[in-house]
Amino acid sequence: MIEREQSLESYLKFLCQKALELGASEAVTIPVTDIVIDERTRLKCLVPLCSFYDINLMCPPNVMPISEFKEILKRYHGAILIKTTNAVSSLPEELTNPVGLAEAWEIVKSARKNVSERQTVITDYSHALRDNQERLYKIIEQIESLCIREGYHFAAGFAAGACLLCDECVGVKSGLPCRYPFKARTSMGALGIDVVVTAKRAGLKVNFAHNEARSCIGMVLVD
Repeated sequence: MIEREQSLESYLKFLCQKALELGASEAVTIPVTDIVIDERTRLKCLVPLCSFYDINLMCPPNVMPISEFKEILKRYHGAILIKTTNAVSSLPEELTNPVGLAEAWEIVKSARKNVSERQTVITDYSHALRDNQERLYKIIEQIESLCIREGYHFAAGFAAGACLLCDECVGVKSGLPCRYPFKARTSMGALGIDVVVTAKRAGLKVNFAHNEARSCIGMVLVD
């Protein structure tokens, strides 16, 4: 048993190094017992109501219940957290305080439809966030595939935030399958993971200051 645990620990460190080579800004191992589940994370999908709720296939209530994920998590013995950092270092002026969430969302939506100089700045920022998230998806996909090839066949990756691989998700009501079933990943928050506390336990810095570069944090469970 000790030998198996040592082997897994060594492999997790190898995966972290691999993630860095693939473009992650940081990658660290984390004991599964340090992954914090808090049901209040699902509340934040509803208050205020997220525009992806009950629409995006990778978001609540279209994902497994938190209680079910809790039980599954108990069966795992190792995990790594992967962080990618946005190339744009700070928020556009229009999206900084004291702009509220509702107003910020309307500004972003408007920027996607118009091409004025200032709106282009916001659009570029939005695209940079999306590119960063897609970078995380690709890293998770490759790490997960590597694990499976090496015999860790229960490896499972999770991403950050709502899936943005498509401009518009097909949605549950369409009856259509996901366009990218091997790329799309459920977000950590959708499964009840308190990403902020979990990241801090692993030594990853999480900062929401408007003058700081935005980051995405994903996770790969390994067993």
